[in-house]
Amino acid sequence: MPSDERIEQALEALSAQSQAFRSALAATIDQIGAYAHAQGAANEEKASIIAMELGPFAAKLVDPGEFSHYAENTPASPGNALNTVEDSLKALNELADKGDDLFVVDVESGGSLWHSVATRLGELGRAFGAAHAFEQVKANGTKVEVAKTLPFSNWSSKERRVAPPLVVVVDGADCRANALAEFLDGTQKIILLTRGESTPAPTVRLITPGVFVAQATDVAGLKGVGKWDGPGIGAVVPESAACFVHDPAGGETVVQRMKIGSLPEDVRRKPMGGVSVAQQAEEMRQLKALGKAPKAVTVVEEPEITVNPADKLAAWLLTRADLSDAG
Repeated sequence: MPSDERIEQALEALSAQSQAFRSALAATIDQIGAYAHAQGAANEEKASIIAMELGPFAAKLVDPGEFSHYAENTPASPGNALNTVEDSLKALNELADKGDDLFVVDVESGGSLWHSVATRLGELGRAFGAAHAFEQVKANGTKVEVAKTLPFSNWSSKERRVAPPLVVVVDGADCRANALAEFLDGTQKIILLTRGESTPAPTVRLITPGVFVAQATDVAGLKGVGKWDGPGIGAVVPESAACFVHDPAGGETVVQRMKIGSLPEDVRRKPMGGVSVAQQAEEMRQLKALGKAPKAVTVVEEPEITVNPADKLAAWLLTRADLSDAG
């Protein structure tokens, strides 16, 4: 795990989500472990009985353990299916043994933020894949391959509700946060810790009504990300960037949900990580627009015009008159 005191702070801010994932992981390990133990014991007992029935001569020609899978009253999971159970258990234990490193991603300089996040979520999805394989063994007793990864796009809505959080260390120049939009579902939480300068508002394009989005110069300003019961993303940015919070619980309108702490001065910028000066300016324009209350529209009622009946009659007579013979 990279040496950065902000990582520990970020992990603490997301501790509720990481603990929920760990609890789900531990519960699944216990369930599969108990099943494997029960099935193993049942198979051993079955093999022992068959060995006695076959006698010493037949036992030399037939493996009682293998033969037991084809005998009557065979346990639900034959040996080849139990291999799937063992593989599932191994995959889950490997994830559990990684500790906090499981939730920390270090993006190499010049690397793809999206690819790094997608890869780690795929690795974490291995837990769900192992659970799927185990359920199939229980359902039909057949061997299933335990997937090495399970992409986020294949996670169910229930799995996304226990999505493991991520703390991502990335160069500010590589912080293309808008690329992470597809992962902000369920309760997925991501905190980005930038190194060096970044664009002024790398996360602003992620603001939608149900997503908690925040930028701050320290982790303390991102605590709301972990408290929100929905998807959220926060970024620790340099002082030259904007600081703001978009809290979905703030109200119905975007103005109620937005709180802008500070905006960088309109200084001349330079392209950064493929983001042009014009694109950076658009991000700032968007942020400012989201933080502005709409101007009230004043409706001016036109005064009611009262027409004299005599004037109305005169006007009617004029329309009926043939003025061509006048004079």
